Amino acid sequence: MADRTFGIPPALQRPIADTDDVLGTFAQRRAVHTIMEVERRFPQLSIAVVLMEVPQQAPLLPYAFWIFNRGSLSSAVAKGGENRLVMLLIDTSSDRAITMVGYGLEPFLQEMHLQSCLQAAEQPMRRGRFAQAIESFARELDRQLVELCRLVPKQFGLVPEAQWLNACAAGEDALGMAENRY
Repeated sequence: MADRTFGIPPALQRPIADTDDVLGTFAQRRAVHTIMEVERRFPQLSIAVVLMEVPQQAPLLPYAFWIFNRGSLSSAVAKGGENRLVMLLIDTSSDRAITMVGYGLEPFLQEMHLQSCLQAAEQPMRRGRFAQAIESFARELDRQLVELCRLVPKQFGLVPEAQWLNACAAGEDALGMAENRY
């Protein structure tokens, strides 16, 4: 289907595949360092950034889906829920960008989280500062993931109800007990 439409998929490498060679060496090192910091903090996920000129006739969403699935960015064994890849595709010929996540992250990273990451990258990307856009995207992704980690125990009922229902009450500790302050 998509392979016939778009041709042979490019073999891409993580963390950054700069097919158009738009990043300088120093800028690419900085962007890779930022990505690696996020991956060290969240070792269960991987990040891939693809910088390429997307054909003008190609709709961005199907093209990104094709790159995500056929660009060799994930291990062949990382299928279904085991795929925890976050991909950022930047069209170097326009100001278009899109992000996709593997099935393993879909229950956690929702559209609003990804939009926030794209918005963080928007201004530098429009100025052609792709490395800065990548760094902004990765830092916002990190921020979103930290917040999600804070909320997940509550969402899955992994903390006692009283601990989080009453945590905001003034003058009470996390268990709803009044604190004695001397």
